[in-house]
This record gives sequence, structure tokens and C-alpha cells, in this order.
Amino acid sequence: MAQQLSGPRLNTASADLFVHGWLPQTWQLVLWDLFHLRQRGMSRWLAGLFFGGYALLLLLTIISHLFLASSSGPRVGSDPVVALVFPGSLQFALGYLGLLAPIFLCIVAGSLVGGDYTYGMHRQMLTRGLSRGQVFTAQAVTLALVALLVVAFVMLLSTLLGFLLGPLFGLRPTLLPPLGWIGFVLTWVMQSLRYFIYMLIAVLAATIGRSAIAGIGFSIGYVFIEFLATNLLFSLVGGLSAPIGRAIVAFVNSLPGTVSNSLNTYATTLIAGQPMPGLDQLPLQLVMTLAYGLILLALSYIIYLHSDIFD
Repeated sequence: MAQQLSGPRLNTASADLFVHGWLPQTWQLVLWDLFHLRQRGMSRWLAGLFFGGYALLLLLTIISHLFLASSSGPRVGSDPVVALVFPGSLQFALGYLGLLAPIFLCIVAGSLVGGDYTYGMHRQMLTRGLSRGQVFTAQAVTLALVALLVVAFVMLLSTLLGFLLGPLFGLRPTLLPPLGWIGFVLTWVMQSLRYFIYMLIAVLAATIGRSAIAGIGFSIGYVFIEFLATNLLFSLVGGLSAPIGRAIVAFVNSLPGTVSNSLNTYATTLIAGQPMPGLDQLPLQLVMTLAYGLILLALSYIIYLHSDIFD
């Protein structure tokens, strides 16, 4: 029997402060992890930086529009305010999310898993009757929910702003066809899966290093390495021999972030109303993405299962 951790939804008026059963106990751990993340100052700082930067970009786009409107010279390119009208507002937000979410969510994942080692939470949970499978499952479910909620909130916020800001500047938002809304939902799922895989890299590093610094440092380092690989190595292909060039392209295309991001292409084309790309690579990309997630989860759990957290 495991004692219920103090946190959200604890009925102190009841004499029964214990939760019975594997699933109820695990769900209580999920609620505790979410409550813990919400109360951390780090989470507030990351949210402030993210949405503050988003608001700043919106403001700069509006200022650019006003300067263009007051300019008497010929315009070069399209009006930047188009990016604030749905569905452009959604693509604008997803681009911003793709830039910062891998870093910020890796910090969240590394601090959650590594912080439990730092503050001795594993000792407290395991000595009160909880199993390692429950603790690890709760952490994985919590991080998956965080990824889903963050992406959903950003997409809904950008959609709402896209319908509100457009008429203010004399532009009419474009309603999506049924397939476009299916692409909207698929984009939410695929984007969340991509960021969850980055978070699992932080989980693995934090489990091996037993610290938040290890989880955050390694995962952010990987994000930067992958970014450099996808931007610099492709530029070198033209000056190399064909076999080496093909090997570099295959290597970059097989990286976790690249593979998972390629799935978004199929969903975003539905939103944009563009022709669907060839589906011949879709099964392989989907299998590789899911395999990366399962391998990272399995490795993290095996290491956690055989680690001595009492030393």
C-alpha cells in the first residue's frame, strides 16, 4: 500500500489518505508531477520567455505592416500581416514552436526526472510501497501530457488570434475544409510526438546521470548537434563524392528529430490544401519514429530498474 503524495486533489477531510491499485496510484503520481511542474519557478520562467517572445514577434509584424502602409514607395514582397491571419497564423506559431519547444521541453523533462534524484524523491516514493514501474510510467505519461497540452494550447491560441487579428487589418481568415481540420488534428499529434521524443532523450540522460544537469545538458546539446547536422552537413554534400553525399543525407534523415518532423509534412499539406506528397516513405518514417520512442523508453526504464538509488 502506497501513501498518497500531498499535492492536487487531496481530500484532507477524509480519513482514507491512501490510494489502492496500480493504475490509481500511478495516476496520482501523474497528478503530483503535473502539480510539481506547475509550481516550479522554472516553468513560469520558460512560459514567460516563450509567450513573451511570441508576443514580441506579433508586435514586430504589426509594426512592419504599419510602416508598409504608411510608405509611399513600391512594396517588395507580401504584407507581413498575412502571417497573422488564419491559417497563416497557425504556420507562424508552429514555426516559432519548432524553434524553441525542443529546448524548453528538454529542460522541463530533464528537471522533472533529474530533480527527483537531486531531492531524493525516488527514495521516498519507493520506500512507501510504490514500484519503479509506477514511478517511471507516471513520469513518461506526465511528459507526454505536457507535450500534448503545450502544442494544443499554442495551436488554439494562434487559431484564435488568426480569426481576431485578420478583420482588424481588413483581411478575412480562411476556413479550412474538412480535410484541413483533419490535418489540424494530425499536426497536433505529430508535433507532440516529435517533442516527446526530444524529451525522452532528456529522460535517458537524466536517468543515466541521475541529475537534472545531465538530462538538460545532454538533450540540449543533442538538439544543437541535430540542428547543425541538418543545416551544415547538407550544404557540404555538393562538394563531396556521391557515395559520401548519400551516406550523409541518409544519416541526417535518420536522426530522431528529422524523422519525426518529416511526418508533419503530410499533416501540414492538408492544412495548406496542397497536394499530398508521395506516401511511399510514410510507413518507414512512422515505424522509425515510434521505434525511437520505444527504444528510448525501454533503455531509460532498464537503467532505472537496475540502478541503486539508495547509494
